[in-house]
Amino acid sequence: MMLRKHTLSWIALIALFTVMLAACGGGQPTTGSGSGGQSGSSANTGGSGQAVTIRWRTRPGDAAEQRVYEELNTLVNEKLKDKGITAVYDPAPNQGYFEKLKTELAAGNAPDIFWIGGVELADFVNTGQILDLKPLIDADSSFQLSNFYPNVIEQLTRDGKIYGLPRDISTMVVYYNEDLFKAAGLKTPKELAAEGNWNWDTMLEAARKLTDPAKQQYGLGFGNWWGPAWGYFVNAAGGSPFTPDRRGCALNSPEAINGAKMVRMLYDEKLLPAGDADGEALFNAGKVAMYFNGRWFTPGVRTNAQFNWDVAVMPEGKVKSTWLFWGPYLVNAKTANAQAAWEVLKVLTSAEATAKVAALGTNIPPRSDQEAVNAFLASTPPANNQAFLDGIPYAALEAPVWDGSWADFSGIVQSLWDQMIAGQITPEQFGQQACEQAASTFK
Repeated sequence: MMLRKHTLSWIALIALFTVMLAACGGGQPTTGSGSGGQSGSSANTGGSGQAVTIRWRTRPGDAAEQRVYEELNTLVNEKLKDKGITAVYDPAPNQGYFEKLKTELAAGNAPDIFWIGGVELADFVNTGQILDLKPLIDADSSFQLSNFYPNVIEQLTRDGKIYGLPRDISTMVVYYNEDLFKAAGLKTPKELAAEGNWNWDTMLEAARKLTDPAKQQYGLGFGNWWGPAWGYFVNAAGGSPFTPDRRGCALNSPEAINGAKMVRMLYDEKLLPAGDADGEALFNAGKVAMYFNGRWFTPGVRTNAQFNWDVAVMPEGKVKSTWLFWGPYLVNAKTANAQAAWEVLKVLTSAEATAKVAALGTNIPPRSDQEAVNAFLASTPPANNQAFLDGIPYAALEAPVWDGSWADFSGIVQSLWDQMIAGQITPEQFGQQACEQAASTFK
């Protein structure tokens, strides 16, 4: 009886072992689906008969943009099918996008790869939930980090680690109604820039001549938020919202206050719509001659503007300045397969993939290699796409605040800025009160 029991036990063990071998080598898929490491392999990319699934996310602005990312997902799967890697695109709506990501990261079920805005980078990296890509970059001889704009990569680098790769960038430019300029006999911003004479003085001259209250027409316009409003004018005046180490407020400097004075004058002279007006709609309706905005404005102008238009670099103040808006793809530190996620990320940020996004007109490729540049320049109108690229070397980057809270800082500043442009406080009071009230937002 004892011998039979032992024999049966060995037979059972052998059968169990056979089943386990079949499950491992018989083509059954394993997934690395961003579930906090609960499933999938930590090293294999699927090249040994195992399939690996990588889930990635963006925040498409509309259905057209979502279709572009769905096409990118198809591209990824075509490129990586021989490696046994399958990408799954998982879009999320604008509303509550970052809150949803943070909740999923905390729960361990966030996507393997996801996009964020550049200014949010510190909030995510400081949680310890973002993968350092430097070991993967260093081990991959096929990948050239130098193909990306260095000032963007610099923002993604901290303490020798690289947190993500840029999905896209967008500088801020001047959109202008060419028909209004020609009718008034004025040189366009593009023509003035070509002469080296496009600055705040010539901008003011044009804005005054193109403002016509009887027609409810304004010479200038820009959104009342940090990018084109207090950010650009403070920077172009030679100041900065932050101290050089980005650990304090610098809006009380003479240069920053001069930038605020310039904007206050524009509102006092009624050269631009009220701060809460829909300037984008007014420009598209032919009621604003010049409008400061990023590349994301292009599709709407293409669709809605019934006049000739183009773009030019931002006017020079005391210094040349514009903004460089950008957003990276990050890799979840808990991805079940970092190597497979890296392979997907490489395709998503390739010249071919970023060119597809650029063709939509919404973004600029984050790469400086010629293939990506040519694809962007060919995406017209506007005719002068070069203006977006010309500002990159001197642009102020949408940069994370590593030692403070950008959300708290910008909220305080915007509230005081609104009071300043309404004439309730002076530019000097704006600068002084902004730095006093924002001091608590820094560590």
